[in-house]
Amino acid sequence: MAVASIIFWLICAIPLIGGVYWLIRKDKNKMAGSWGLIILTVLIIAAFLVIIYVTKDFDVNFQQTGK
Repeated sequence: MAVASIIFWLICAIPLIGGVYWLIRKDKNKMAGSWGLIILTVLIIAAFLVIIYVTKDFDVNFQQTGK
């Protein structure tokens, strides 16, 4: 599971966050760009909190039995 998470972050999440950050910084209205960065940061923090909350009991809830 850890390798899949690392691959996801390297291939999908980090480039997506970088692309969105680049688009927000490219905005000519600097005040709107600042709000975009604040919202992006809040969404990233919220995503991390959801990931931690959802996966904390993953192994207990989804154990595979050797049948």
